[in-house]
Amino acid sequence: MLDFGNNVTPNVADEPAYPIAPAPLPRAADPIYPGVVLRPGSYGSDVARMQTYLNALRGAQFPTLIRLNVDGRYGSATSSAVMQYQALTGLSMDGLVGRNTWDSIVGNYNTMFGGSADTYPGIALRPGMRGGDVRRMQAHLNELGRIYTAINQENADDIYGDNMSAAVRRFQHQFGLSADGILGKNTWEKIVDVVHSMTNGSPTPVTTPYPGEPIRVGSSGDYVRFVQSYLNGASDSPMLNVDGIFGQGTQRAVMIFQAVSGLKPDGIVGPSTWRALVAAFNAALSAA
Repeated sequence: MLDFGNNVTPNVADEPAYPIAPAPLPRAADPIYPGVVLRPGSYGSDVARMQTYLNALRGAQFPTLIRLNVDGRYGSATSSAVMQYQALTGLSMDGLVGRNTWDSIVGNYNTMFGGSADTYPGIALRPGMRGGDVRRMQAHLNELGRIYTAINQENADDIYGDNMSAAVRRFQHQFGLSADGILGKNTWEKIVDVVHSMTNGSPTPVTTPYPGEPIRVGSSGDYVRFVQSYLNGASDSPMLNVDGIFGQGTQRAVMIFQAVSGLKPDGIVGPSTWRALVAAFNAALSAA
């Protein structure tokens, strides 16, 4: 079986075809090798990450590398750039990204730019995509859902399906992003930032805008989930199931919140109740 990533030892009697660039000892590869050789015809965020990293290394260390269009498609240009990189770093020149080539590219990038698996891969993640980047974002969203409970939990199964799209959309609504359910650069970087802040004990306040019309008994959807989540978060004894359905239980909880907040206890979430509810949730975050 061919090993597409094995190092080769150059014949010291021969002049190398390309100068081998000196480089600092690379960091460990993070993200780890995806387990599948990337080759012509491959598509996805793993390919885009290789394209992004090779472009960055071109600017910093290997100026003769071909500049690539970051589109996640492994075509002839990507194969040629990979082969160039392999020649410059003493790897087997097959134009494929096996484990050794992946580890070398990722390790060199991380050493020079402080990258990690949380570095944006270069293309948006969207429904239908699969892979390690999808799984990592699923894990991050699940972690955020422990505090921002309007974000639904999902199986970290590497598949960008309807549940992940809903979780992304519910995150976007709460943090000032276009709520399209697609995980582009701004959403990726905001998820990473909010996760890091939460991990460091300083949860990020939500900025969820008022939906434009009152929320009341019979309402359903994401904004009802936000109401339920924020009522639970602002309460010493959470009582609501965050299901996106505004029933009698949610109405009672709204009325109790309104009464203790000096608002008219009508059980309807209008602009004043919304502002007070978001403020109370954020205050509870900062006090946690």
